This record gives sequence, structure tokens and C-alpha cells, in this order.
Amino acid sequence: MHRVYPQQGRQRGYQSPLLASLNLFTWNDLDKGGDEMDALKLLSRSTRVKANITDAAPQKIPSASGQASNHEGLNDTNSRKRKRGSDVADNGNSSAGASTPLSEQDIRHIHKKHNIKVVDLNQFRTIRKSVESRKAQKEQSRIFPRPLTSFDQLRADYSANPALARNIAEQAYLKPTEVQIATLPLLLNQETEPNLLTVAPTGSGKTLAFLVPLIDKISRVHNTSGYKADKYVRATILAPTKELVSQIVNEGRKLAAKTGVTITAMKKGMRLFEDAGESAEGDSDSDEGETGGQEHEGSSADPTIVKSDILVSTPLSLVHLLAPSGEDGEGVTPHSLPNVENLIFDEADVLLDPLFRSQTLAIWSACVSPALRISMWSATIGSNIEELAVQSISERQKKLKIPRNERPPLLRAIVGLKDTSLPTISHRLVYTATESGKLLGMRQLLHPSRPMSALKGESEKTAPLRPPFLVFAQTIDRAQALFSELQYDISAEAGGSSRVAVLHSSLSQQARSSIMKSFRQGKIWILITTDLLSRGVDFRGVNVVVNYDIPTTVAGYVHRAGRTGRAGREGGVCVSFYTKEDIQYVKGIANVIAASEKTQRKPEGSSTQSPDHAGSSWTGKSGIQPWLLHALPTVSKSARKDLKQHGVESRRAIHADDDEKTKRMKRKARIGTQSGYERREVDRKRGAAHGSLRLKRKVEQEKGSDDWEGFG
Repeated sequence: MHRVYPQQGRQRGYQSPLLASLNLFTWNDLDKGGDEMDALKLLSRSTRVKANITDAAPQKIPSASGQASNHEGLNDTNSRKRKRGSDVADNGNSSAGASTPLSEQDIRHIHKKHNIKVVDLNQFRTIRKSVESRKAQKEQSRIFPRPLTSFDQLRADYSANPALARNIAEQAYLKPTEVQIATLPLLLNQETEPNLLTVAPTGSGKTLAFLVPLIDKISRVHNTSGYKADKYVRATILAPTKELVSQIVNEGRKLAAKTGVTITAMKKGMRLFEDAGESAEGDSDSDEGETGGQEHEGSSADPTIVKSDILVSTPLSLVHLLAPSGEDGEGVTPHSLPNVENLIFDEADVLLDPLFRSQTLAIWSACVSPALRISMWSATIGSNIEELAVQSISERQKKLKIPRNERPPLLRAIVGLKDTSLPTISHRLVYTATESGKLLGMRQLLHPSRPMSALKGESEKTAPLRPPFLVFAQTIDRAQALFSELQYDISAEAGGSSRVAVLHSSLSQQARSSIMKSFRQGKIWILITTDLLSRGVDFRGVNVVVNYDIPTTVAGYVHRAGRTGRAGREGGVCVSFYTKEDIQYVKGIANVIAASEKTQRKPEGSSTQSPDHAGSSWTGKSGIQPWLLHALPTVSKSARKDLKQHGVESRRAIHADDDEKTKRMKRKARIGTQSGYERREVDRKRGAAHGSLRLKRKVEQEKGSDDWEGFG
């Protein structure tokens, strides 16, 4: 654990000559034409920019070890593609696995090797009454489906669409990841397609796992009925944010190319029914102007009826479409979706959280087809969410009077340890005492002014952390304030303020999309955001995640940290600052870090990670000491609930009904180096400027009213 004690923060735009020279060296090395920093090029996957990656020796940065493996086993034609899931072994028969039968013992060995557990929940609930031990219940209800050890099996064993198989190969998905090994065989089985709950780590390939079977299933329908048949929405994918919706659509279109399957993001100006008077509207996370529509674009004046096979949407946008004539009042019978046979929840724990639950369940109820299949995906699905999902599925089957012998299996697949961060990520808790200490600690990350070994107390010198940085703040106001402080921290020669950006839900959708694109292209090195980007959004080359404000839940920490270390890439670092106000909430995060470190892979012949392997001075020895776990207080249930709903009290917005003590505490927790007097002076000058402008406009209006305006 590192300690950074608060000092007087340097004023914005000023730095000492020595620090300026160090900063110029550090940041200018990253800006030599934008072509020498391979880590930034990895971000270009979701843009149209072609990364010119060569087989040069990898740099010693957090993404270096993952980059090095990306080039192994690739021929010249695929030299620009990344090798996904390179750490996933295929028991030696990946190229010919399609025709090699596996014994039951081999199947069990693969499940154990990749830490895959598939449980039949219907059987689990049946035997729960007869077996006392929960562990025995799980063992008796476990099933061992044949794993998919190679993508060659898609064609040989499952007769998948040839164009789909080619698209997978062209996108350089060479080997299936653990979650794909476990779930693809289940969902590709058309005869016994189950309802599925999947819990898998962040960045493990869940999007591909639910898109491939869905595209293959719809393409089979097209082949049977003919391409001239009328198109309508056959599947719906729900995601909590517009950024995640756009990402799913982009990945889906790459996989669905030349298969005849179309996928569209819900936009304002679309409708599903002829009698719908209003088109889709946006919510706080689903603003208008969403990119990702294809030929199904339109405006409110000329609404477009969606005829795409797969519709991807946020819950509120789709709920607006289901209400006749755009009404949301009580007693209004919503439209049904009788043709939807697949309903997919990405980040299911958020969609079934009270924030989205009513909207999600309304959409679920509108899907009245007896053939409907539900699949839920997330890195953190708690027991309460699982129980709600199982109960909803059971009640729906009873409501539709589906016989028990015709009900599909209900399975749960867990990959790795449940609700645990990736073992490829290094974690650090940094105590800063106060808010000003956090700002100082953030600047030390960006501008290390001395060898980082001094922070560790170690003899070896290691390289500092390098961008891209993804920084999380508790609220929009705090994210904006942190951006104001840091936008002057990069020298003009290295790009200056253009290298720092802030993204939150108050921005327009066009601005959000532009910032996301620039970050993926490597033009932005430090992106400050809220929890808007904490779930599902895939940034392949993020080296460092900084929790400037601690997350409000343990699950939130897992998802934030999962923005680095994507697709098995090693070396990602998650740094979390905490102050004395946060101490009561840190234990849950510390437990997650400790559990992750237990499963962390180590280099052969070494008890700890070496600096070269880790790529950073912030990786290496354990970040959580046993004494810290015992010293931290246990969080009460009421405190956890309050933290989840409102965040840390000192960082909430100031309200009129707050007492003077609370207001003083919140003012003290503001982000910035200005004193209270300086803030008041700035506010006074701003108010005087606004008052002068209003007076000037009023005088101009009065003067203009005396002018002759013509006859009539």
C-alpha cells in the first residue's frame, strides 16, 4: 500500500523547469507521429483506422506482454490481427478438433482446466429439498456439455453459416476463450437451446459468445423461408448505455456481413408498429442521435419502421416504442413482440437492478412467443438477481401454459471465480488522506518526478505507467472539475489539452461518440468519466484504470477494473485512491483484490511478478497485506445501501436543505487547488460578467423598441 500525503498542489499551467523537462521527455516520447506507441494502436479496433502494427520488439509497457503474444502463430496475411484468448489452450487438437471425439473424461478435464461450471438450475432446485449440503446440490446438478475447442467446429459439428465462419476468421478470433468454450455449444444446439445465465470475467469475449449463435440461428431461418420473406425483429438485445449499444452493433455487423442477417441500434425516429405516433426517445444514458443505424435511419418527421432482424436498444428507448401513440400512462396496454424469439440481457445485473428493472420486465412481458429464449450475461450476477431471473422465467412459462416436458433447459454457466476481478490485472490501493492528496497522487501518476522505486521502497528502478489512462469519478460535476485541473498538465509540445477529455451523460450523443472515437484512435491519452463507461465498453489498449473516487459497490469495482486487461492481455493496472472518508467502505474492494491475487498467474521460477513481466512499478508485490484486511472496518448493510444509491456523502452535490456543517464538508471535498477565497472571487467575477451582459441586452431591446418597424 502506498501513501501520498497532501501538499500544496501546483497551480494549473505552472511547473518547475526540471519537472517541465521531465514531462516534455515523457509525453513527447509518446507523440512521435503517433506510430511508435503500440499500446495506443490497440484502441483502434472499434474505429475505421487501420493500425500499422509490425513485428518489432514490444515495448515494456503494461500491454507489452499481451502484444507480444498477439503475433505468435499468425501468417503474413493476418499479421495485423490480434490473437484473441492466446492463453486458452485447446488440449492439442484445435486444428482438427472438429473431427476428434472426446471422451467424458476429456470433457471433464477441459472444464476443470478452464474453471468452467455449468449447472442445470431446474435440477438444482428439484434436489434442493432432498440434499442438505449446497456443495452436494451443485455437484449433482452439474452437467458437462462438449466444449468448443476450435472455431473449426462451427462448420464441422454445428453446420454454421459459412459466411459467419469466414467473418470470425477474418476478425482474427483464432481460438475460443473460456466463456466461448463453455457457452457456444449450448447455444448452437438448435434442438435443445436453453435459457442461459452466464457469469464470466470482464473482457472474456461474452459479446461474441451471444452474437455468433444468434446470427447463425437467424441465418438458418432465412435459408428456410427465403430471403424475399418480410423482415421483422426476431431478436432483441438490451444494454444499459448507448455506448454499449453502439459497440454491440459494430461487432455484430462485422460478424453478420454477407450472412443476410441485419442488426440495428435503436435511434430516435424509429418505430416498430404502423400505429405508433411517437418514435423512440432517449434517457439519460440513451440520448438522441445514436450512431450505429444502417439503412433504418429517420427523424421524428419521417419515422422509419424497423425491419432489422436484431434490434439493440437501451430499456427506456424500447419501452417508449411499445407504448401505443407514445403514451406512458397507467392502464395503457403496450404493444407485444410476438416474433421475438431471443431476448438477450447484456450486463444483466444492471438491467434487473431497480434503476432499470421495471422497464426491463415490461419488455420481457411484451415478448409473448412460446419459443422465446432468454440469455443473461455479466461479470457480476448476484444471488438476488439470479433468483429474480429464475422466478420470472418460471412465472412466464406458467402464464403461457407451457407443459413441463416442453420447457427448455435452464442453465447457469460460471467461468472462473464468481464476482472476482481478472487475475491478469494488478491492483493498488493508495491512501491519500484528503482530497488534495488525491489530486497530488493523480499528478504523480502522470508526471513521475523521481524513480518509482522510491514509492515502493525497492532497489530496482522500473518504468512509470504509460497512457492510455481511464479515470473514474463519482459524479458528473467531479469529473468536469478534475478535467479542468488536468487539462493543462500535458505540455503543448505533446498535444496539450487535446490529450485530455471528459465524457459523461450530460454531453450530447454526438460529442460522446466523437470522444470515444478519439480515445480509441489514441488521440486522447487521459479520459475522465463516470460509471457511464464502467460496464461492457471495450477499450483494448487501456493500460491504467484510476479510481479517483472509489466505486459505490464491489461489483462496480470489478467492472471498472475490467476496462484494462481485456482479452487475456497481461499487465493492466488498477489504481484506487482513498481518503479518510472512504476507509469504512474499502474492505469490500480489498477483499476482491485479495481474491484476485490468489488466482494471479505468476512467471515460472518466480514467487512474484518481475518488473519486466508486469511492465510497471505499480505491479509486482502484493498490493493487499493481511494486516490491512483485518484493520479495515466491516461495512454495515445500511451503509452499503446508502453508498450504492448516493455515493460518499462528502462528494455529493450541495443541496439547499443541507445543514451548515454538511455544506462545509462538501465544499472542502471539492476537486481543485484554489482556496475558498479564490473560488468566491471567481464566482463573483463570473456573476458580474453575466449581470453586465443581461443589462446590455435589456438596453438593446428597449432601444430597438423605439425604432420604426414599418406599416402594420
